This record gives sequence, structure tokens and C-alpha cells, in this order.
Amino acid sequence: MREFIKKLISADDPMSSKRFAALVCTATVITLAFIATVADKDKICPEFMYDALCLIAGGGLGLSVIEKIFEKRK
Repeated sequence: MREFIKKLISADDPMSSKRFAALVCTATVITLAFIATVADKDKICPEFMYDALCLIAGGGLGLSVIEKIFEKRK
């Protein structure tokens, strides 16, 4: 686990710290959305939390993929 985190954060390795931040944010939003859903009397996930999850996961993880695509063209 320690080696994985070192590879994920280091600048020399192909792993990206943006990816790590996106994964942490995604895990946090999933946890908060779960808590909000369980605490709600109707057991419905709040729409703004679902939207945030989609934006963070898609934006944070998608940007590092786009960055790698354009990096190869140089």
C-alpha cells in the first residue's frame, strides 16, 4: 500500500497526483452521499450530491486521461 501511494504521488512515475486527489474526492462524496441517503426519511440521494459525484469523477479522472493523450502528440 505504501509503494502504491508513493507511485501515485511521485512526479517521476506515470501515476498522477491529480488522479489521487480525484479518487479521494470521489470516495468522500460517495461516503457523504451514502450518509445523506441513509439519514433521509425517503432514502433518496440528494441530487446535488449525485451531480457532484459525477462531476468530480468525470472531471478529475478524465482530465488526466486527456493530458496523457495530448502529451503523446508532442
